[in-house]
Amino acid sequence: MSVPKEFNQRLQDLDKTIYIEVIEEFRDLHYGLQDKLVQELRTIYGPYFNFSEEYLARLLNNPKITSMQVILVRERKNHRLVAANMTIPCYFEFLENDHRPENQFLTGHGVVAVIDEYRMSGLVTIITELNEQLMFALYPNTNMVEYGFAISPYSYYFCTKRSKLSIPDGNKIEPNVMKLFEKINSIAPIRAKRVGKDPFLHTVFPPVHNDLSFILENIDRLPPLLKYFVDQTGLIPGVGILTMQVLYMREGNTAGLPAGDYMKRRFEYKGQINYIQGNPTHRKPIPKI
Repeated sequence: MSVPKEFNQRLQDLDKTIYIEVIEEFRDLHYGLQDKLVQELRTIYGPYFNFSEEYLARLLNNPKITSMQVILVRERKNHRLVAANMTIPCYFEFLENDHRPENQFLTGHGVVAVIDEYRMSGLVTIITELNEQLMFALYPNTNMVEYGFAISPYSYYFCTKRSKLSIPDGNKIEPNVMKLFEKINSIAPIRAKRVGKDPFLHTVFPPVHNDLSFILENIDRLPPLLKYFVDQTGLIPGVGILTMQVLYMREGNTAGLPAGDYMKRRFEYKGQINYIQGNPTHRKPIPKI
């Protein structure tokens, strides 16, 4: 299913006010630039996630992770940083002692932050699409699953709606899908802590800032996915849902899932993209079966 034309245009129009910078591997930057960017990222992640410069520096330079990809969004008029995404890809083998390509999986846990005035602009869509294109180019023909903590009802809705297979969504979860989630949950670094016995319900402290005015004003007529988030979290500050979305599965994958692209629709951003580090690999085509 293709993206409606008007939605494409709305996102593309953002190119008039913003441009994007991509870093394929943050750890390859020289220390002076790393330090400057950490200070800038603190202005984005500090107010919403309470990330300190020290924490960001440790996260961005973690020697144990596969790579550290960073996407920066800046205003054209003054180069101010208005949004950012840090993605930590993790390679793993789903079944023990099976080294075939069909048993190799990649999951990416991203942390997106957008300042208030751009929250509803569509930047999250552009960042997500660009990040996935980059992942497909760097790790072609790999079983790929997205995993993350949705602290906002809007981010939960956005993530869950995109994939043909996303959990949790209130429906029954097949055992092999749950096993894949549990495997990722055991290896991917997540700052949130589990709440009770529910494997999906987690919390972070201090609570992340959320504007819930739309949710509260429309509480009786929310779509099912938003209602599910409200029912599960109670809109308690700091409480959110761990989510998993299947992006792509290769033929014969050991998770026993149908092969192919699981995204319901995609958008290719054609605005200005500058590479601070790396090559313009994001324009390579998504791998086909």
